Amino acid sequence: MAFDFSFFAAVSLLILMGNSYAVLGLAACIWHELGHLFVMKKFSIRAKRVLFYGAGIKIYPDKQFCFTDFGTEFFVLIAGSASNFLAAMLLGMSDIAVIKLFSVINAVIGVFNLLPLQYLDGGKLIVLLIHKFCSYSNACLMERYLKWLNVFLIIAAMICFAFVGKGNFTLYITLCYLLISALSC
Repeated sequence: MAFDFSFFAAVSLLILMGNSYAVLGLAACIWHELGHLFVMKKFSIRAKRVLFYGAGIKIYPDKQFCFTDFGTEFFVLIAGSASNFLAAMLLGMSDIAVIKLFSVINAVIGVFNLLPLQYLDGGKLIVLLIHKFCSYSNACLMERYLKWLNVFLIIAAMICFAFVGKGNFTLYITLCYLLISALSC
């Protein structure tokens, strides 16, 4: 397990900004990654490293996913969001406000991670499906199109949120990070 300075900077910034949901969001992110780790353990895939950084948490498997079969990769990728949705369903039945809020945050993180952005689980699932059902040359071409579609959608989201005035600092930082990640893929 490793902690990047950006992790502490991001958490501190959220707390300084008065974002009381930062701790609940971090807990939901940890729950998400535990879902991945649980399924990885079931398939005997060891985690070489778990990195906490400014944009979240990343697991580096001991062996590369590209050397495992389609089903294994699929279940490992979907496990994080599935664990968030499970928590959201179970905790959503509570009458305690903070537990209901944690339920909603889990649902949001589960959905967010399934967005078709290459850096997130949803984008990795799309790439996995593309490589499963297309020839190698078509898959590579479709991956490039997906990258530029990601860049366009992130920029469009930034413009829409700015135009409507519904964005906040955290949202814009997240979108900038996703844009940089999409451009570097």
